[in-house]
Amino acid sequence: MRRTIRGGRPYFFADPAVDKILNMVVVLGSEVWTLRERLAALEAIQIRQGSLASGEIDAHDFSPEDEARLAGERKEFIDSLFRVLQVQVEEARARGEKAKPARRTGSAAKGRKTRR
Repeated sequence: MRRTIRGGRPYFFADPAVDKILNMVVVLGSEVWTLRERLAALEAIQIRQGSLASGEIDAHDFSPEDEARLAGERKEFIDSLFRVLQVQVEEARARGEKAKPARRTGSAAKGRKTRR
């Protein structure tokens, strides 16, 4: 059975950037759900075994060392999340392209002021 798709990555929207963002959201959602399930299982086991009181996790304060470790892990997570866009930026830089401004649509493109 083939494990690769012939012709490259499929796109579902007219703008490939939308596909990339959708991919990021789906991957992130998958990771979040997995973590929620694992945390719920861990809490249930710990409460059942009597080594964790209900609500104890919410009241926990991390040590400065733990905070520093988590900050590093958070940076790695964010880098991983945005890797698909970073690759695109690096490829554009390698080709010598300048960053393109976002295309304006709707009333903003017609010269009308929009609220932000």
